[in-house]
Amino acid sequence: MTLDEYTEAAKRIYAEQQDLAQSMSQLALSARAVPTNPEFLALMTKQWGLVQQVASLNTQLMMGIVAPNK
Repeated sequence: MTLDEYTEAAKRIYAEQQDLAQSMSQLALSARAVPTNPEFLALMTKQWGLVQQVASLNTQLMMGIVAPNK
């Protein structure tokens, strides 16, 4: 993975997180952001997956797995 690929992957994940935040805001405004709501649980599960992806990308970067651009 090059640094550009890392950057693009991170941007994609952050964009997905922004979309999730907007969906979560809509649920909160309608008083449906509660643990018993299946839609809320699905959003939180997706968010957790994105957090894990970011952690993996950052670990790869810290360990030097990301190759410099040629």
